[in-house]
Amino acid sequence: MQYKRLFILIEGDDDEKIFQRIIKPIFEKKYDHVMLWKYAQEKDDKIFKFIKSIESMDADYICVADINGSPCVTDRKQRLHKDIKNIEKEKIVVVKKEIESWYLSGLNETSSKKLKVKSFVNTEHITKKQFNDLIPKIFDSRIDFMSEILKFFCMNTAKMKNESFKYFIEKFECGI
Repeated sequence: MQYKRLFILIEGDDDEKIFQRIIKPIFEKKYDHVMLWKYAQEKDDKIFKFIKSIESMDADYICVADINGSPCVTDRKQRLHKDIKNIEKEKIVVVKKEIESWYLSGLNETSSKKLKVKSFVNTEHITKKQFNDLIPKIFDSRIDFMSEILKFFCMNTAKMKNESFKYFIEKFECGI
C-alpha cells in the first residue's frame, strides 16, 4: 500500500490553530502524514517550488485562502493562480470572509452562552475586526478566546452556519 501524504497550505497562525485541532484529525484517518504549511509570508517562487516538490512526491495538497476583497470565489482562485502558476484551482478553497468566521460557525447557542459571545445564524460575513470586537473581557487574549472556541467546536453546527466551511468539509471529507 502506498504511503499517502497531504499538505494543507494555510495563510497564518489563526488558520493553523483551527486546522490543527479540527481539520487535521479528519484527514489523519485517510493519510499517513498530514502537514500544515503557512504560505502567506512566503514569496510566490518559494510556494511554486513547494507545490512542485509536493507533486514530485506524488502527494496531495489543498490550499486555503481568505477571499481578501475579491468579488467572488472564482476571482480569488484566479488571482492566486496568476501569482502561483502551478497551483491547481480545484485544490484551492476560499474562506468567506476570513478564517475567524469558521471559528464562530462551530458555536451553538449553548456554547455561545458559556463563552459569553453572540450566537450567529450565519457567520459567512464575519471579518477579523468583527471577531476581535466580540471577544469578551473574561479572556486574557485573542489566542485564549480562540482556544476556548475550539474546545466547544461542533462540526455539524459549523456546516450549518458557514457555507465555505461546509463546502470544504464536504469536498474533502470523501477524499481529494
